[in-house]
Amino acid sequence: MPKTAFRWIVGLAVLLVAGLWLAGCATVGSSAKEEGIAPGIVYQVPDSAEIAKVAYYFKEYKGASRLHMDVTIKNTSPETRRFRVNIFLPEGPSGGGLYPRKVKEDAQGIEAGQEHTREFPMYFNQLPSGFMIVVREMS
Repeated sequence: MPKTAFRWIVGLAVLLVAGLWLAGCATVGSSAKEEGIAPGIVYQVPDSAEIAKVAYYFKEYKGASRLHMDVTIKNTSPETRRFRVNIFLPEGPSGGGLYPRKVKEDAQGIEAGQEHTREFPMYFNQLPSGFMIVVREMS
């Protein structure tokens, strides 16, 4: 084997080991468990909506204690609107749905200035390292 090929292999191995070591150090000193999950929260919300409240708790669901999230959306536009909310956890599970869930003849969405709350089971049995909530306006 030529010397240059050997140097490339050794160099890549050293970079791989250094990267894994740095990744391990970054997670060892994490204080997210001590302070809750606030550092990893991301919101993506259109101008016509506002996230009024987010609550997370554990509750019995399908025979096991599962993480549940309550999300309250406020319609800030002057017209009645319907929204889609998606909740993503970094560990994999996701959830979400429509606000309001069903459209009726007298209610085509959330009226201007009103709030609507929904509860979502997340099929997760521990506190996540964070979450991302994406709100989209339905057309």
